[in-house]
Amino acid sequence: MRNKKNVVVLQIIILAVICFIGCENENNNPNMDFIYPLAIGNSWQYDLIFTIDYDSTATSNGLADTTYSSTGLVEIITNEIIFDSLEVFNLATTITEEGNLYSGNEYYNNDDYSLVNYGYQNSSMITPRNNKNSVFICFDDKKFNNVREIFDYLERGVVEIDYLRGDSIYYDPVKCLEYPLTEDNQWEYRASNNPWRIEKTIIGQESIDVPAGQFNCWKIHWTFPESSWNDDIDFYDFISPEGLVKRVIECRNTEVIDEELSFVGYCNITEERYLTGYQIAD
Repeated sequence: MRNKKNVVVLQIIILAVICFIGCENENNNPNMDFIYPLAIGNSWQYDLIFTIDYDSTATSNGLADTTYSSTGLVEIITNEIIFDSLEVFNLATTITEEGNLYSGNEYYNNDDYSLVNYGYQNSSMITPRNNKNSVFICFDDKKFNNVREIFDYLERGVVEIDYLRGDSIYYDPVKCLEYPLTEDNQWEYRASNNPWRIEKTIIGQESIDVPAGQFNCWKIHWTFPESSWNDDIDFYDFISPEGLVKRVIECRNTEVIDEELSFVGYCNITEERYLTGYQIAD
């Protein structure tokens, strides 16, 4: 009996070691040590779904919950020099919503340590413009025509008129990713007073199913630690070796006013972006 017990104990130890090694390998998946795929010809297609969920006060004032969608396309069209010395990839962005086409450009490159977005031109952030109700949405004591403007404001701190500059490129360098991509890695996306601090944190790996397939992704959490509205925002990106697979943003307890600037109610706003197709150079 003693020998059998020893065998059982040894088997348990071996299983524990195997499980430990398996878990360790899963958390250190070599396929997840990658840089963002920037190459001319790479492209990504997205479905975007927006929902606006009004509270009972807003619905009693005639507003109805709304869901609408659009499609987005991001294509790397050239490798060029901007501002005389910055070598970048030009990512042309278009969205199609209810028969309308909106376009812009963003300028990225990888260096040894990070993925940097150096600036943008007429950028729409592939976020829909739709606003079917004659109301305004208030955020950070500012009035917005639609939810697209709010999400642009969250990420950049500017409203539309600030960066619709025709052929000019707005210089606005930010660190989108910090390499190597590892769990718990945290970095500053925007500094304080620029216009506010934004941090990104890799909180782990997650398998994501989207129309384009199944992808093993890093889940990245955006936070606004110095803002009064940080607790009302959930902002997550899911990044794989193939690129951005999914984005989910939720703004809660957002005030709604009418054309006379009278209070109407509150709403929760959600953006969901899903990868539907892609082309990545070998």
